[in-house]
Amino acid sequence: MADGIVVHNTGIQRSSSTPFGAWTNTSQVGKVHKGKEQFKKDLTAVVAGHHIPYVAQASPHNYMDLVRKAEKAFAVKGPAFINVLSPCVPGWKYPMHLTLKLAKMAVDTCFWPLFEVDNGKWILNYDPGDNKKTVIEWLKMQKRFRHLMKPENQHIIEQLQKNIDTRWEELKRWCGKG
Repeated sequence: MADGIVVHNTGIQRSSSTPFGAWTNTSQVGKVHKGKEQFKKDLTAVVAGHHIPYVAQASPHNYMDLVRKAEKAFAVKGPAFINVLSPCVPGWKYPMHLTLKLAKMAVDTCFWPLFEVDNGKWILNYDPGDNKKTVIEWLKMQKRFRHLMKPENQHIIEQLQKNIDTRWEELKRWCGKG
């Protein structure tokens, strides 16, 4: 699945995969609403919960990891699923030349961790360690989050960062790293 974190074919609409606080055509920003009001659903974990033989999450900036996971998925007997981050220029509102940088930053902030679940075994493929970035660095690169840069919306960024940190620690535990 190419996950652009919005619904593209209907005009950049909010989806369960859209990040908390993001602007879309159906999660407007104004005095009352500050973008999407729910946290992103972890679709990769949802599929892993169905106990199929192979599930993975990948990013286009790490081509070799993506190819390895694709080869593994094609070789597995039974269903396989790979969720690939797919930055969207019109939906995320950023210059096209930043596509791979945005994808890498999503991984380095742990918003989009690289992992796989191979026959029930959770495997962490990349840990940024001390080089982990804060989510605000990723948000600033996208105009769909520009409303969050106002001082009165700082609490939304803090909530998003806390959610990412909690999910990251949970994933590390699932992978035997926490």
